Amino acid sequence: MPTLPEPASATVVTEFFGGAARLTPCQVLSDTRGSLLPFPFESMPFPPARAFAVTHVPAGMVRGGHAHRRGYQWLVCLNGSIEVLMRCHGEEVTLLLDSERFGLLLGPGVWCQQKYLAEGSVLLVFASEPYDPASYIEQWS
Repeated sequence: MPTLPEPASATVVTEFFGGAARLTPCQVLSDTRGSLLPFPFESMPFPPARAFAVTHVPAGMVRGGHAHRRGYQWLVCLNGSIEVLMRCHGEEVTLLLDSERFGLLLGPGVWCQQKYLAEGSVLLVFASEPYDPASYIEQWS
């Protein structure tokens, strides 16, 4: 299993599966006008090839359900509440993403599924590779 790249300026809050997945803090700048969540590419744990947002998912709906053979992903819940189920090396971990203050970094081979718990939940994903369904690993071990 490849080792996850180190974030340039963030610390690791929690590691899973021997470091194959990590919860990392995001910098949120807040004042009376609201919050700003910057994503400077030079501070990201990998150079992103693409980004996408998952929106308008009905509460209770499950998405994902795969791992990537080579690519890295960084998941950030921008709004709402998303339960994340991860599986790797025969182990299973469930955690809750419900704050833009933390992102979940997934390395190759970490199977992941997201359950949207609240209407209006928004998931932002940065990916290290272009979209390629052939890179998906649908079964987990």
